[in-house]
Amino acid sequence: MVTRAPAKIPEPVLLILLAVLVGAVGGLGAVVFRLMIQAAAAGFGFLVHGALRLPPAGRLIEPVLGLLAVGAITTYFASEVKGHGVPQILEALALRGGRIRKRVGFWGILAPAITIGAGGSVGREGPIALIGAAFGSTLGQVMKLTDRYIMLLVGAGAAAGIGATFNAPIAGALFGMEVVLGSYAMGTLVPCMVASVVGVTVFNAILGNHLALPLPHLAFRSPFSIVVMALVGVLAGLLAVLYTRGLTWAEDLFSRYHLHFWHKAVLGGLVVGALGLALPQVLGVGYGPMELVGLGKIAGVMVLLLLVAKFVATLTTIGAGGSGGVFAPSLYLGLMLGTTVGSVAHGLFPTSLADAPSFGVAGMGAVFAAAAQAPLTASVIVLEMTGAYQLTLGVAMASAIAYVLYGSLQRDTMYTVRLSRRGIRILRGSEVRPLEAMAVRTAMRPVAVRMTDQDSLLRAQQAMSELHADAIVVEDEAGIYQGVLEAPTVLAAPSEGSLADPISSVALNRVPPLAPDDSLDDAMRRFALYDTEIVPVVADGKLVGVVSRGGVMQSYQAHTALSLETAQKTAMFRETDAEPGTLRMLVVGERSGAVGMAIRQLPIPPHVVIVAIARGAHTVVARGDTVIEADDRLMVYANPPDEVESFARYLARG
Repeated sequence: MVTRAPAKIPEPVLLILLAVLVGAVGGLGAVVFRLMIQAAAAGFGFLVHGALRLPPAGRLIEPVLGLLAVGAITTYFASEVKGHGVPQILEALALRGGRIRKRVGFWGILAPAITIGAGGSVGREGPIALIGAAFGSTLGQVMKLTDRYIMLLVGAGAAAGIGATFNAPIAGALFGMEVVLGSYAMGTLVPCMVASVVGVTVFNAILGNHLALPLPHLAFRSPFSIVVMALVGVLAGLLAVLYTRGLTWAEDLFSRYHLHFWHKAVLGGLVVGALGLALPQVLGVGYGPMELVGLGKIAGVMVLLLLVAKFVATLTTIGAGGSGGVFAPSLYLGLMLGTTVGSVAHGLFPTSLADAPSFGVAGMGAVFAAAAQAPLTASVIVLEMTGAYQLTLGVAMASAIAYVLYGSLQRDTMYTVRLSRRGIRILRGSEVRPLEAMAVRTAMRPVAVRMTDQDSLLRAQQAMSELHADAIVVEDEAGIYQGVLEAPTVLAAPSEGSLADPISSVALNRVPPLAPDDSLDDAMRRFALYDTEIVPVVADGKLVGVVSRGGVMQSYQAHTALSLETAQKTAMFRETDAEPGTLRMLVVGERSGAVGMAIRQLPIPPHVVIVAIARGAHTVVARGDTVIEADDRLMVYANPPDEVESFARYLARG
């Protein structure tokens, strides 16, 4: 009897099945998280007002107790859960192939529940996204899936969490694609959409199908409303910049004095508690007060006060070590901003403009669209959570304008700014920005010929021909940079007589100069914005060099070739060689000639690569500028194996 091997499940089918499982767990996680927040709030209320029998003003210390508990968790048990959830996901995607430690799932739901339950001014969306992403990552690791599939499950888990907590299945999927994975490909849409729909279904089956923020029927009264929506977008973009920068400023403020976590908890908790005593609407997630504002039951100056108080409370909670999301606070701030603008506009033109809450809805989408650099997610999520689809035009307009304005003023989003300060610069999803970490000086070259604005166009033409250059930098007679002269400008001179004219007679490309310590990312932006081939480099007001497109790319290639991580380095050789290589541990003696030399200076054979360095109890990634020290143990990969012997003899020589 012949037995057949069990049929292998096709990968697309397997991915959908796993997305269903991840979505179900994401939906359940959102339910559990809601219940844990309620339990934490009841527990702190009983402790302060029941056990300790403090008066109503005792709520002042509830945020203190919450931040103390969370500080202990992040200090002694799981530092990853400090912050607002999504940055941890992006870091795992960019650096670890989507691998999130299993313990994050437990502590990632406990710490934010305590923070919010104690009155901390943070959201529940980021932690819920982290819970779903952590399960997706764990599932992928247990099943020994490739990095690509693990990352897809991480995005699907985040989509399920966001979709469930907002009752917004489409926006949840977009969040997983646009914010987490940074891809709109169909291969990312399917798992994110399936997981989000399943997550929302599970959540609604348990807690009921309700709009996250139900608002009355809102609609435009006239096309003129779109003008005010555009104004809301401009102000929302500026507010989002302040919000993102404020998050880092608050953390810097609390870290500047190297305080112990309990000092931060007491100081930050007292500030949040005091704000809560004056304006209890700023404590916690804030959907209740948002609904009251949307219904018009809170209006006037009070809305502006809530905007300022919520801004301060959120920054303080995060800066003092709280754990929770920054998504919901951005919606809160946007609603208050838009409503304030709408109130003023409606007061001026009561018969022509919609009611103030309509502009508040646009503000919600605009602030998040800008701060997260996710205009599609922002527009859809606001409409799904409020049901105000009649405001689609206004929400889209405000979100688009805020998105563009923010991008011109601030590079990092509210999710990537913390990572950027640690040297992890993410462009979109898991795409790391290596040019952000590289200085202009690494690609700068000297000025080959110096031209003043009084030199003739003919001389400039001759210089370009000799140098095979498409552009040259022009100074004035005092050596002050004036602009870039492009070859098309010279070629456009109609006659020899015009070529005798000075360079000052034609329009120069006023490309803003760079400093030597600026990043090559800045240079690439200049190339794109000013359509130029070179960018001048100025130090202390003097022209010191130029960078070209080709120079930037050469510097980039050299940097990435010397910055491949251990696994990538060995894989690079294994994929191109038929025979397996060898890994050897070579010890660098005190008298070795390699001591004090950078790796790029060593005579490493062409088929040998240093993949890591064991230095004491630590492992150092072998980069081109890593300096060899005595007693270093080099992990070396060689293929063919005998290539390593000559390098070993070199290391042994004095």
